Amino acid sequence: MTDLFSVARPRREFPSDAAPAASAPPAPPSPRLHLSREQVVDQILTINHSATADYLAQFAEPELNKYLDHLLHAQEPRGRHARWDRPGDAPAIMTRRRAS
Repeated sequence: MTDLFSVARPRREFPSDAAPAASAPPAPPSPRLHLSREQVVDQILTINHSATADYLAQFAEPELNKYLDHLLHAQEPRGRHARWDRPGDAPAIMTRRRAS
């Protein structure tokens, strides 16, 4: 009996001067490189219909940019080429404790 890990895979040959291509395409450049705060808020409101401009006004510009980035990545199809880089200030694992 064989499992998924012991199945022989065909070996691909590469010329000695050529490296194998990366398995995932590079991430596309961010479409919001130089947007004003109002443009960022407009894009967020276009994607998230439950948000309001008054609610978004309480957030700083870096937070709005991070949220727009998250919304844009969430719209991409999921699969092996889907990528989202977790920001360095976001913990990978979160736990909660009971208050009492």
